[in-house]
Amino acid sequence: MTVATRFKSGRTGPGDAYVSDHSGSPHARFMRLTSYALVPLGMSSAWWILGLAGKPLEGVRAEIGRPIPALVLLAFGVIGMIHARRGMDDIIEDYVHDKALKAQAIVANTWASRVIAAIWVLAILLIAAPK
Repeated sequence: MTVATRFKSGRTGPGDAYVSDHSGSPHARFMRLTSYALVPLGMSSAWWILGLAGKPLEGVRAEIGRPIPALVLLAFGVIGMIHARRGMDDIIEDYVHDKALKAQAIVANTWASRVIAAIWVLAILLIAAPK
């Protein structure tokens, strides 16, 4: 026995307004793509950072001063912070119910992620800068 319902399909017909992928799709796609980008960037960043263990400061500067390691480390830091900020925004939107507190938390999250990304970029550039 089946029950008649107005919900025909998740993609077409009267039920399409209830499918969450209409408004969430760009965000989900962005999070998925940044996740895919962070996997190789994270592994290569960890590989380069672990390879720096035991090297003197000049050896570290020479290694990070090369274009590919510097760009990979910069991309990892910036993309990672953008990904983390968007994910934290979702958590704030889901679990903070007071509208004023939610707005304050999102602003604080945005500025904290910008500051962390700026510190990461500045640190990489200062280490890589020739003396």
